[in-house]
Amino acid sequence: MRPTPIPDAEVWEGATRLVIAAPDGDLTNPDIAPVEALVDRGPSGARNLSVRCELEDDDLAKLAAGGTIWITFWGGMVPWSASVVDAR
Repeated sequence: MRPTPIPDAEVWEGATRLVIAAPDGDLTNPDIAPVEALVDRGPSGARNLSVRCELEDDDLAKLAAGGTIWITFWGGMVPWSASVVDAR
């Protein structure tokens, strides 16, 4: 799975685009590339960051064969959720 640019048609009402840098703040970090995110506010007023990801060629086969997905939080655990909105 890899992050992708966000098409204009997928930006929802109330969201704005933001480029997120590596934890060191360097947009040119050679190890961790920046990603485009949509920023909005949840019902509690907390800021949400949403990154659009696409599966790569063999991701489904790897998952079906028992593969796993790891989610790493830099600097501590934060509330998060995952949504699948387009399963072509």
